[in-house]
Amino acid sequence: MFIVSIFVIVGFMIVHVFTNYIKFLSEEPKNVLMSLLSGGSIAYVFLHLVPELTHYQEVVREADLPQWIENIDYAAYVVTLVGIVFFYGINQLSEKSQEKNRSRENLTRPSKIIFGMEISAFALYNMLIGYLLSDLSGDNLAAYLIYFIVFSFHFIANNRILHLTHEDLYTKAGRWILAFAVFLGWLIYETTETSELTVAWFSAFLTGGVILNIMNDELPAEKQSSFISFVGGLIFIALLLQLIL
Repeated sequence: MFIVSIFVIVGFMIVHVFTNYIKFLSEEPKNVLMSLLSGGSIAYVFLHLVPELTHYQEVVREADLPQWIENIDYAAYVVTLVGIVFFYGINQLSEKSQEKNRSRENLTRPSKIIFGMEISAFALYNMLIGYLLSDLSGDNLAAYLIYFIVFSFHFIANNRILHLTHEDLYTKAGRWILAFAVFLGWLIYETTETSELTVAWFSAFLTGGVILNIMNDELPAEKQSSFISFVGGLIFIALLLQLIL
């Protein structure tokens, strides 16, 4: 599946570079689409990523780790919470900086320092997605396809927010950094030795980040969302996962 993984990674890079050129004709189709995508993403998280945590918790429990880590109950799940807290913190810093600049300096975007922090955080996020591609998909072609569909739409949702927040800083630098990051993560996985324990930690942290970012970036406001589209996306991905897993 090495060649398949290359195509998926190149596809992810193309998505990052060209997301800001995607134009929706009006707000209504956009919100219907975002509801559809968020439903599919949530199905993937709770029917694939979260169940994997049970396995990864066993990996962590059986590993030879420092005593203080072994004393932590459900350590893999704790790392998932760390992922949620980490990305929530980055989002809060960005929003507070944006509000400060808007009121004091008449700017519509956060400071360049915050931009650097947020892009660095999402570069790490993308590296994990690239790194875990082959491990989470295994030797199943359909699994690679679902991985590509779900995370491509997830990238589009995240990238649109980053573009709207950081404007030309994202266009000139951010999107290229994110595109390279997902490739770098994949390259590290393919060229270095890994272990099931490393995959367990990375996957747990990524799961937390995915959950937070879906809730934060993909779900439209209640009055603008489409319940039918949300359920449709959820059912579609859920059925695909049932067929391949």
